[in-house]
Amino acid sequence: MCMNKLKGKIKTGLGEGQYYISRDGYRKQFNLKLGFDPSPGTLNLELAEPFPQTETGSIKIEGFIDENGTFGGCKCYRVMIGDIKGAIVRPERSNYPPNLIEVIAPVHLRKALNLNDGDELEMILE
Repeated sequence: MCMNKLKGKIKTGLGEGQYYISRDGYRKQFNLKLGFDPSPGTLNLELAEPFPQTETGSIKIEGFIDENGTFGGCKCYRVMIGDIKGAIVRPERSNYPPNLIEVIAPVHLRKALNLNDGDELEMILE
């Protein structure tokens, strides 16, 4: 696998991505640091190997506290899915295995790309 090319299979997540992505504390930072307002939710992709999480190229999203509680920080990595700009989100607090990634984008990726569980998807890590 090319170092900047990621390929995996679509997988249904826990259904919590929409709640977290729609928090103002995260959305404002996504807009400012990634340059887009993410569609609510995340697309989960199961890779054959663990995601090579490094500091190089990572964009830090700070944790915050609001009326609903304390929300941890995360690291984001810019990706291109075809001609769609997106980002991999790696929460600092997560129960996900290291080969499962969550992707955000300004469009609902599952609908925009007509994806179903088990479909393969390739993206370029920028």
